[in-house]
Amino acid sequence: MDIHALIKIIQRDKPGMLNAGPVDATPLTGGVSCEIFLLDDGEHRLVLKRALEKLNVKDDWYADVGRNRTEQQYLRYVADFLPDAVPRVLHSDDANGFFCMEMVEGGLQNWKQALLAGHYQMGVAQQAGRILGTIHARSFKDASLAGQFANHANFHALRLEPYLITTGKRHPSLQKYFEVAVERIAASRCCLIHGDFSPKNLLVSDSRFVVLDCEVACFGDPVFDLAFLLNHFFLKALRKPEDALAILALASAVWACYQRAAGPVVDADFEHRLTGLLPLLMLARVDGKSPVEYLGKPQQALIRTFVAELLPAPPKSLSGLIATWTKTLEEESCCENS
Repeated sequence: MDIHALIKIIQRDKPGMLNAGPVDATPLTGGVSCEIFLLDDGEHRLVLKRALEKLNVKDDWYADVGRNRTEQQYLRYVADFLPDAVPRVLHSDDANGFFCMEMVEGGLQNWKQALLAGHYQMGVAQQAGRILGTIHARSFKDASLAGQFANHANFHALRLEPYLITTGKRHPSLQKYFEVAVERIAASRCCLIHGDFSPKNLLVSDSRFVVLDCEVACFGDPVFDLAFLLNHFFLKALRKPEDALAILALASAVWACYQRAAGPVVDADFEHRLTGLLPLLMLARVDGKSPVEYLGKPQQALIRTFVAELLPAPPKSLSGLIATWTKTLEEESCCENS
């Protein structure tokens, strides 16, 4: 069913949400897992989102489109205590596999694009840590949420298999580290996690911070959420090593604010698990099913070497891991300039 047919369904089922007559449908840039359109009838502007069964990547990658419902549930849950941090859900149509939400206006910028443009906003990083920590703390050990978000097969299909399992198979000498991580993450039932809490899914401004694309949400491992976000700073520091200190300072800010907001979620072993998972995710964004687009072959090779050497004994603190990565980047820069 094409977008024009979906528009007609909305006009029929939700009169007043869209006026009868022509509606402009503009594709929006999203991830690899869904179709997103901005609908505009001249009076109303809203976003329609529909999950794809086969994701738009080179490898064969399939997932249950029921994750569309999961995203709506996550947005509604978070809206109860952080109403400005998520877009409002306006309409659900499970039969046709889509939902509509508000078009977030007001000059917000995609955080990934801001980072790639060299805008390293400490306040945004602090807000990211606070909001993620708040969601984790609010849902910590909530039995009713554990049942509502028991979407672990979906999380396996969209995160564990394409990132960690696939990468482990492509690096047999390191596979045991990936297998241990997968087993631990899959067994965790701690709090509600987003599953894709990364800069591309965050809209930011001086006055608002909005979380998007939560279709991978489940009741699971908070370490995964935080590592998934921090990984992007490590990779972007490699992309632009002359800005590495500023970029990695954002990672430290996220971690500091996360700890304060997350409270009891951060147990005695949390940071050690975090520093063990981060290198795996670094390699996964090179050799998994969803590699980042901004690293060249020499940079990819550097990550492979760094991770292989680090995994037998990773630092136990995030500050230690940042220091080790910073030293690696400095040494690489010296070699290039010699």
